[in-house]
Amino acid sequence: MGRPPKITYRTLATVADKIQRNYTVTDACQHVNISRDSFYRYLNNEPEFTEMITKAYENQSKVPMSFLATY
Repeated sequence: MGRPPKITYRTLATVADKIQRNYTVTDACQHVNISRDSFYRYLNNEPEFTEMITKAYENQSKVPMSFLATY
């Protein structure tokens, strides 16, 4: 029995959410304390994560920018 994975589904979902909110990959990874190498390893080997990230990038422009109207 090996050690449990550091990267959980919740971690991957958080990374996808941050990318959708226009974080860079580096910033999103730092937010959840994983390396960029781990991000890309999961991106290349986990189809579900690949789909999450693809959707996150597709929806980036759909994130409301209403906060800009207050300034």
